[in-house]
Amino acid sequence: MAQYTINYLDGVTETVQADGVRYDDDARDYTFYTASEAVAVAPVDNVRSIHRHNDEAVSG
Repeated sequence: MAQYTINYLDGVTETVQADGVRYDDDARDYTFYTASEAVAVAPVDNVRSIHRHNDEAVSG
């Protein structure tokens, strides 16, 4: 599972724990999900950026 930081155009920042994110053309939003369950929705008209943070650090 990864952590996502959503930055909105209105200055609000939200953090979401999810397995992934999908863009829905019909609804015009980003849907964050775990397995097959939606855990958060972000309307595309208000999203400035979405950053994915890995859940594990990789060492080399």
